[in-house]
Amino acid sequence: MTDEYAVLSSFSKRQVFFRRVKLFGLTFLATCGGTFLWSLSLPTDMAVLSKVVFTALFFLTFGWIAFYFFSSLFGFFYLMKARKMPGLKEAGNIPLTSRTAVLMPVYNEGTEEVFAGLLAMARALHAELEREQRRNLEVSSETVEGRKNGKKAVEDVTKVPSPYDFFVLSDTTDPKTWIKEEAAWCETKKLFPEGINLYYRHRPKNTARKSGNIEDFCIRWGGQYDFMLVLDADSLMEAPTVLKMSRLMQVNETTGIIQAPPMMINKKSLFARIQQFSGHVYGPVVTAGLAYWQVWDSNYWGHNAIIRVKAFMECCGLPVFKGKAPFGGHILSHDFVEASLIRREGWLSWMLPELKGSYEECPSSMIDFAARDRRWCQGNLQHLRILFSHKINAISRVHFTIGIMSYLSSPLWFLFLAMGLGVALWRVFYPPVYFAPVKTLFPVWPIFDSVRVILLFSFSAMMLFLPKVLGVLAVLIKEKKKKNYGGAFHLIVSMIVEIFLSALTAPIMMLFQSKFVLDILLGKDTGWKAQNRSEGGTSWKEALNRHFFHMLIGVGILVLVGRYVPYLFYWMLPIALGPILSVPISVLTSRTSVGQWALKHRLFVIPPEVSSLKIAEQKKEDEKNILQRMPKEEGLALLVKSSLHLSLHIYLLSVNGPVPNFDTGLIRTARAKLSGSLLSGQLPAFEKEEEKYLLYDVPLLKQAALLNS
Repeated sequence: MTDEYAVLSSFSKRQVFFRRVKLFGLTFLATCGGTFLWSLSLPTDMAVLSKVVFTALFFLTFGWIAFYFFSSLFGFFYLMKARKMPGLKEAGNIPLTSRTAVLMPVYNEGTEEVFAGLLAMARALHAELEREQRRNLEVSSETVEGRKNGKKAVEDVTKVPSPYDFFVLSDTTDPKTWIKEEAAWCETKKLFPEGINLYYRHRPKNTARKSGNIEDFCIRWGGQYDFMLVLDADSLMEAPTVLKMSRLMQVNETTGIIQAPPMMINKKSLFARIQQFSGHVYGPVVTAGLAYWQVWDSNYWGHNAIIRVKAFMECCGLPVFKGKAPFGGHILSHDFVEASLIRREGWLSWMLPELKGSYEECPSSMIDFAARDRRWCQGNLQHLRILFSHKINAISRVHFTIGIMSYLSSPLWFLFLAMGLGVALWRVFYPPVYFAPVKTLFPVWPIFDSVRVILLFSFSAMMLFLPKVLGVLAVLIKEKKKKNYGGAFHLIVSMIVEIFLSALTAPIMMLFQSKFVLDILLGKDTGWKAQNRSEGGTSWKEALNRHFFHMLIGVGILVLVGRYVPYLFYWMLPIALGPILSVPISVLTSRTSVGQWALKHRLFVIPPEVSSLKIAEQKKEDEKNILQRMPKEEGLALLVKSSLHLSLHIYLLSVNGPVPNFDTGLIRTARAKLSGSLLSGQLPAFEKEEEKYLLYDVPLLKQAALLNS
């Protein structure tokens, strides 16, 4: 490839270096200053080892807060200047000569939603490309020759091949969902715009999860495409955003990744609406702060990003760690690693806050959020094995450290609080000795500077919450239509309520994440489970089961403090109150009715809830359309009754890959069940693995279909 910085004529390494010196320098100075003041505040008679541990815990927790604060502060000023990312060539509306594959990896997802999202994106892309071609033809028709041929050219616009193909890459293990995907693909292809292809592939062996799924695509078809736009099952992207990303990749030949920050939409529970509000209001400040210091060393978030296929294929053969999970085996959080490998070979990686029109969905309840967090926690802690790998870019190491600390900060915070409480209890059970065994003129007075401690904690809280204030301030300054956020007054009220609820839920998430880290250190693997994307709400029974120990810890803290150190009661109350109320908080915030009540009172309002998002509305319509076209039968029953779907299934088996290995006993049982039912004409109930095997047994499927025709 060409020299990696050849295109950066408007921005130099020196400028990027000074940006990073400012951010990390201020973070380091603030952390050292705060830690020094903290060390002076500790009791003078405290054991040296206890002082060292207590101070180290403060350094790590305060440093994490300081980094987040200064990054957001720079992001705020970056947004106020309305700058675009320096160093990237502008693409404008240049003709697309490149080809892009839009990839949707799925794993036991809601079938109609997945295909409806792709159909909505394809329709939008086709319409946008058609509009662009018509505009170009109108410009060219101003010439004599253009006017002569203009009419025919306009008629031929829709016949121009699209630079985009769509792929559904299925790792689905549930047999009924697998056959449902095939049927949905068959029906959705009929609705796809002319010139845009929709392909489907089911992978029999789910090696390396999502990263293996993408790798399999690259090996089979990657050579036919210049770029791949990687999505998640809940991703949605507007056509102008997709086109701009492709064009930027086309003109910036040394770029390997462009990440479009996704905004959360579509969910209605209170928990989800708070997450959506935070993403729309606070998110731009945070992402602008990240872009400010990352520049061309940005991270990759695993979806809603476009990747140069050549760079990915050359660089991203992921290692398989020795040993068993959770630290061994395939890498869970593969996106960070792929970005670091691409940067290691000199390709540039960008995260562009100015790219709008990128969307995703979020978990609808605290328990669903925690379930996803558990998998992310394991994946990020795996990065401990990569952190000091050979030739990894320095900023990539920072990304790994941030990911690791985002989870280790919870047990560190827990240990810090526990140690503080332990020191207070020690004072109760072992009072200070004022008069030493040897005679002295004056007693020994232990000194503890409580005023300085209060000031430090107040300053920490200010640094923690100020980025949220900056996010609201950015909206108030830059957003012309305040009604898109419920109005200025309701926007501020929403921020205040969100801060209050965050203060309640933060200790709960701290306990969740502390347990996740402990489980991983004890060798417990999270496995690979499909994400719950429904909005059914959390039952009281489930909430009690998941939060029982959180309540016990909260009650235990208040009882202990109230009994032995009552002067700390009101200091510990905000920390203990959330866990004590964790069950009703978890249940009520998961309810869509509570979320709709908040919307009615203009709380946590985001623009797509005020001005309907066209592509999201299109997705809903397409989902209904696809659902109406879907057959009523599922799984094996559909193949037995429909010769069309049986033929389609047999054809797709030939391109899916090698058949997985099945247990001999399971094969005999499954074949016996199906064979025994052929004469009766009534299919029995199959176990999941039995039905899965039968979907590969083509002769038996044909026999069953023949007898049921």
